[in-house]
Amino acid sequence: MNGTAKALAPNPDFVRSIAFDLVLTVLTFGLFNLFVQYRQIKTVNVMLGYKRYSFLKWFLLCLITFGLYHIYHEYRKSTDIAKVMQEPESMEPLISLILTALALPWVADAIQQVQINRYFGSETL
Repeated sequence: MNGTAKALAPNPDFVRSIAFDLVLTVLTFGLFNLFVQYRQIKTVNVMLGYKRYSFLKWFLLCLITFGLYHIYHEYRKSTDIAKVMQEPESMEPLISLILTALALPWVADAIQQVQINRYFGSETL
């Protein structure tokens, strides 16, 4: 994390086990990732300090667009995380975009969770 980004105290509501999330996502054939999205949307809103994301809006737009909206959503969410972390030159938004477009959104979510965990003061996986 850049020295100028303000990290918050570790909070179990926001700091999550990435390995646990990935294992449960695989074991549930991706269904657990809905819960991961819900948590990350809530957390990124806290990081931004205002409500930019809505789980219901994301879910409905993903259904209507047959999942294409999710590609944009992952890119935008990664961009906002990079801004909050004060890392504007970060390649993570582009990486998230590519991973999601290649049907690997769980990997993009794991990368985003690493950043979220760092923001809230945790370096563990």
